[in-house]
Parts: sequence; C-alpha cells; structure tokens
Amino acid sequence: MFSKLGKATLVVFAAFVAAAPAGAQTSIPPKAYGPVWTGFYVGAAFGGGALVNKVNSSAGGATLNVDGLGGGGVLGSIYGGVDYQILPRAVVGVLAEASLASFQTSSSAQVPGAGAVTNTSAGLGWSVLARAGVLANPSTLLYLVGGYTGQNFNTNGTAVAGGSVASFSRDETVHGWTIGPGFETMLTGGWSTKLEYRYSQFGTTTAPGTNINITPSTHAARVGLAYKFGGLAAPAYDERATAYRPEKTNWTGIYGGVAGGGGVAVTSVTTAFGGASAATSGAGQGLLGSVFAGADYQFAPQALVGILGDFTWAGLQSIASLSAGGANATIASSPNRAWSVMGRVGYLPIPSTLLYAAGGYAGQNVTSTATASVGGASAFAQQDNTFHGWTVGPGIETVVTGGWTTRLEYRYSQFQQQQVLSGVGLQPSTHTIRAGLAYKFGIGAPSPSVAGE
Repeated sequence: MFSKLGKATLVVFAAFVAAAPAGAQTSIPPKAYGPVWTGFYVGAAFGGGALVNKVNSSAGGATLNVDGLGGGGVLGSIYGGVDYQILPRAVVGVLAEASLASFQTSSSAQVPGAGAVTNTSAGLGWSVLARAGVLANPSTLLYLVGGYTGQNFNTNGTAVAGGSVASFSRDETVHGWTIGPGFETMLTGGWSTKLEYRYSQFGTTTAPGTNINITPSTHAARVGLAYKFGGLAAPAYDERATAYRPEKTNWTGIYGGVAGGGGVAVTSVTTAFGGASAATSGAGQGLLGSVFAGADYQFAPQALVGILGDFTWAGLQSIASLSAGGANATIASSPNRAWSVMGRVGYLPIPSTLLYAAGGYAGQNVTSTATASVGGASAFAQQDNTFHGWTVGPGIETVVTGGWTTRLEYRYSQFQQQQVLSGVGLQPSTHTIRAGLAYKFGIGAPSPSVAGE
C-alpha cells in the first residue's frame, strides 16, 4: 500500500512543479532551453539519512508493536542514466544506482549478572529508477524520481547470562519501492549538481525461529555531481542552459515563504534504575509544514550571504505498545514543534539558481505520553520538554518568475541530551526535507554585475 509519505511526496512535488512554469514562459525565449538535458550521464553522490524499523510480535497471548526503532548514518553512491528532453520544458529519464550506507539502530539492556545487545545496520543498496521533471529555467530541473529498490541488512546480537555467552549474526536482502523529489542544475562544461531526497519502503521479514516481524524503511538525502556525455543525437555539451542570462536577478532583499515536506526523528533513550539499565533508539516518521522568512545580500555576481528563521509544525511520532493478560501500555514520543535561526551562504552558477548551505541554532518541543491499564484501573501521564541544539544542511533555490522562488532543502538537526524523568534521558535528532515557495522583494533590481556597468 502506498504510504502517506509517498502520497505527500507527490503532493509537494506537484505543488512546486505546477508553480514553476507560471509566467516564466513569457520571460525566457523557448530557444534557450536546448536539447540541453538529452543524453547519457554518470555521477557520484554523498549524503545522510535514517533507518526506521516497525517491529511487531505476538506470543503466548502477549502482543508488542513498536513504530518504530531507528538510527541515522551517512551514505555514498554511484549512478548512471539517460535523459530525454521530450519538450522544451519537460524531461524524462531512467537511471540505476548502487549505494553503501551506515544507517544503524541498536538496543541494549543490562541487569546484575546478565545483559544483551542487538544491532541492525544497512549496507549495500541498489535501485532502478525513472524520473520526470519540468524546467524552471533552462539550467534547473525540478523532478520526481521513483522505482524499485533493494537493500542488504545485517542484524547481530550478543547475550550474556552468568558464565554463558550467546551471539548471532544474520544478513538478509529486502526489496521495495522508493520515491522522492529532486532539484538538479547545470554548472558548466557538461557538469551538473543535484540535491535529492528519497523515502524507501521495504517488505516485511520474519526473524527465523521467532514470531518477530520487522518492516524497514529509510529516509536519505543525496548531494550529487554528474557529467553528461550527450548522445541520442544531442551534443556532448550544449551551452545554452548556462549561457542564458536574465536581466533581473539580484538576490538582495527580504523574503517570506511556506514549505512542506517530511522526515524522521531519531530519539536516543537511556534508562537506569538501581542496577538495571537500558538504551535504545526510537524513530518516528511523518509530515511537516513550516513558515520562514529571511534576508539575503548579494555581495558579488555569483555569491551571497543571508540570515533566515523558520517555525515548523511536525508529526514525527514514534509509538510503542504492549498488551498481555488483559493489561496494556502505550508510550509515545512526538517532536511536534521546532524553530531555528540560521545563516546561509550561497553560490550562483547562473543568475537565477542558487546553491547554498545553511546552519545555526535549532529548538525542538517533544511531547512524551504514557498510558497504562490493568483490570479496571488506568493511568495517564504527559510531559512537554524543550530541547536546544544545532541544524545544518544544503539547498537549491531557483527563480520561478518575478520575485517568486522555489527551493528544496535538506536539514539535519541534533539536540541536547536531557533528563525528562528520574533515570530517563532523551536526545532527539531529525532528518527532514522541505520544498518551499517564497517571495523575495529584492529580485527585480539590477544584479551587482549589471549595476557596475
């Protein structure tokens, strides 16, 4: 079944793609579009993301459901494909990719005289994909990519009790689908760079000899660099995309906008009571929406600096429930509101497209809820905690028309560790993607290069 994250990806992509051609067709000559994007290409990418495992088990009248367990990490990939520019503003293509990831989740527990540790990590992955997109301008492609994906996972564990030690290690391959948005922009000489975010959902597996079912998924962002060779009757390099120079491209000014997207929150949980302790990583995935505002100063023809702030509402909730013998308990952790104040620095490969990095302070509110019932008795507890930390990530922003711009931005946020209850500590982190639409009041003035002429 297509998840709500997959559906949201389509909705978000459709929103900024629908805006991209509006008005631009009258301001950019059709001949400027090429067949610039037609041809074969190869590339490499680096990025990060997170693994989310949904776990459920039932035995002896007891049922456990965890949505989910997870952890973050980095990845590297190589890819190759071919695109065909079927219309002046439309591109379709296919590609294949191999990747190596270090996404890992772990759990441990210890009591006097006994202990156990389990780890699940993602390793080699591969995908066969199709993509389709529209050109916001001759050099910048807004696209949606999706298709088949496979992933290798390794699960290992060790248990110690008294003088006995038991361990296991198991490799398995799972298959599924992947989907996500991306921005790609031409640089020069056949080179291009892209920012892409993909959500991948895999099939359910059952641990041998157990009734434990695991359904993994991943969230991953990639920054890629590719070289296009041409082919399909197109030249190896067509300079029309990077040669196009609109007259009004000054990025200096104040702007405001809205964004939508999704992501995953990974929360490290540690507990210690008496001589017992436990540690695990909870993971919740979901959708988000935000408002943002900022100001940029274009101090050179191809460079700018700026500041921005945003406020985000999110639904990145993880839930664990247990029922047995007429009793049940549920624990939920929900990072639901976040805010940030950041600086950003950017490079303009052409006047209408910005490649940037942003980073700074981030705050996060987390609501923790616990319910329990036994017989006719029940209990409920809820607590809000505010965490402070930092956030960083890359983005691509491009002019749509007039003062309107659209952007795709990946953000990794890491927050402080905090004791939320006696003996219970939390440390949240988030991986998010945001597709935004903004209006900049400064675009329309001459650029620094034009002003000096």
